Amino acid sequence: MFDLKNPWFRILPLFLFLLLLSLSPLSAALANPGAEATVLNPNIRVDHEIQVQNGGSIVINDTISLFTNLGENVEPLRNFSMGFPFEYRSNLDYCFAYDASNLERLNVELDAGLERIGFYGIRVSFPASVNVSDGKSYNFTVTFVFSNLIVPSTETAFNITRFPMYPSLTKNASVCAVRVVLPPRATYLNSSHLFNVTLKDDRQILSHTKSSLESFAKEPAWLTFDSQGAFLLIDNGEIRREIALNEMGRVRVSDSYRITNKAGSTLSSIKVGLPKGAYDVSAHDATGGLQVDPEPKGATSYTNATVTFRTTLWTYESVEFTVSYLLPWEGYVNQHGWQDFNLTLVLFERLDWIIRKLSVSITLPDGAEFESYSVSPDIEEDVHVNVQEGAFRETITFTLYNVTLFHDLSFSSTYKHLVFWASLRPTLVVGAIVIALCGVVVLWRAPRPPTPVIPVPTDVLKGFVDAYEERERILLELENMEKQVRKGRIPRRTYKLRRITLEGRLSTLSRNLTDFRESMRKAGPGYANIMRGIEVAETELEGLEEDIRRITALRRSGELSSEAYRIRLEDDHRRWERAKTTLRGYLLRLREEIR
Repeated sequence: MFDLKNPWFRILPLFLFLLLLSLSPLSAALANPGAEATVLNPNIRVDHEIQVQNGGSIVINDTISLFTNLGENVEPLRNFSMGFPFEYRSNLDYCFAYDASNLERLNVELDAGLERIGFYGIRVSFPASVNVSDGKSYNFTVTFVFSNLIVPSTETAFNITRFPMYPSLTKNASVCAVRVVLPPRATYLNSSHLFNVTLKDDRQILSHTKSSLESFAKEPAWLTFDSQGAFLLIDNGEIRREIALNEMGRVRVSDSYRITNKAGSTLSSIKVGLPKGAYDVSAHDATGGLQVDPEPKGATSYTNATVTFRTTLWTYESVEFTVSYLLPWEGYVNQHGWQDFNLTLVLFERLDWIIRKLSVSITLPDGAEFESYSVSPDIEEDVHVNVQEGAFRETITFTLYNVTLFHDLSFSSTYKHLVFWASLRPTLVVGAIVIALCGVVVLWRAPRPPTPVIPVPTDVLKGFVDAYEERERILLELENMEKQVRKGRIPRRTYKLRRITLEGRLSTLSRNLTDFRESMRKAGPGYANIMRGIEVAETELEGLEEDIRRITALRRSGELSSEAYRIRLEDDHRRWERAKTTLRGYLLRLREEIR
């Protein structure tokens, strides 16, 4: 019946043994249904929230929920890796993570490899191993701050040209809930994905849910909304805050802004934040004072001030202005003993925009010495500190880049200051005035030696004036030749030959003029002053010509409006005519002396 010599019959016992061995865990699990099953990875749920901030930044909060079912066992977790498509790397300004239960900051390693090309990764490390076995869970949030993802489409409408619709995880997620929070009073218009639209307070919230999100998702999205004129799109290139403490117990602050309007509509004013208790608020630009309207608030609360620009900003036009104010000494400086002081403040408050560069300088009173300072752990690795020591004052400067509303900018410093320094500077000033007056009296009474006057030969005067006027004629001829050759009125070969001849003559005239100048300087203070006046006028003319070339280039590149270009050009021409008139006057005086 059975052929024992058949090779398949010989391996049958081995096959039955392996089958029983593989079924033994299943039979044990059926016999003991309460035993835990080991799984490789926990379940993952993601809440992907995209917030559009006034000013133009995009904040993405990814809340990660790690959990298991009852009876499932997983290895304790020490870190978690995730990221986004690499094309957004240049738009990332800041990233941090925190425990969702106690808001404790977690360590984030940036630019961590995800072992997949085309993605930028981060690694979040937990302070202790996280156990999510047997139905437990752990939640944490990763926040990304992006910029330069929004462009204007009309005067009031804006387009988020691209943003990651889903996070890029290294493992599959069971659910990804997407929420887009629009700015206040904004209205959703269109998008690349379907959203459910709800209203909360004065904000529209767009919702979208995706089941079974695959790992390494790389799906871009776009969205358009109308702001009804209430949304700012600006680039805050730099803010410089200068804080000066004086020995009379005053804190004077000046905040200098450099802002570019990137919206499709014009911008005539802007609202800036002021610290608690700010008073005597004023504003100015390079030309003069600006209108500033502080909001009335209490001395213990932050406030805002609206600054109106001198001219309206069109798209991609920039403005620089400064807001100055005073702060109460008692709210920021505490005295310990008779010479120890502590300054506590926030380097900058009320951040609504990303600041590309923030520099804060603190100048101590006369005679004070820095002892120590401390900043929040959030910025201590990124802040650059510089201490400058002057004759009487010390200044400490903090510099940060890509500052967002999530940075903790708290600061504290201690310094020593003796009270007698309050009267030192007035004493020194009075003493210096007395010494200066005594010196003037002594010099006035002292006999004055006669100033030697060396007569200037007529040929030197005539040679200087003739050489100078010939040089001016050659420079004018070169300028006219350049215009003609650009218009094609003279051949280029003729132009080159004539230019070489004229430049050779200019070189000879320059050497002669140098010798003439030196001879005339030695002839006495009168001629020396004339030579000095001529050189000052020449320097001003060269500077004006360079400024005209620069603003012309700015106008051609679109960085300067036609009205600003016209005003600056007219001012340069007026100054050029004054300098030219001064120069002609000096030459006329010398020409009269020849006669």
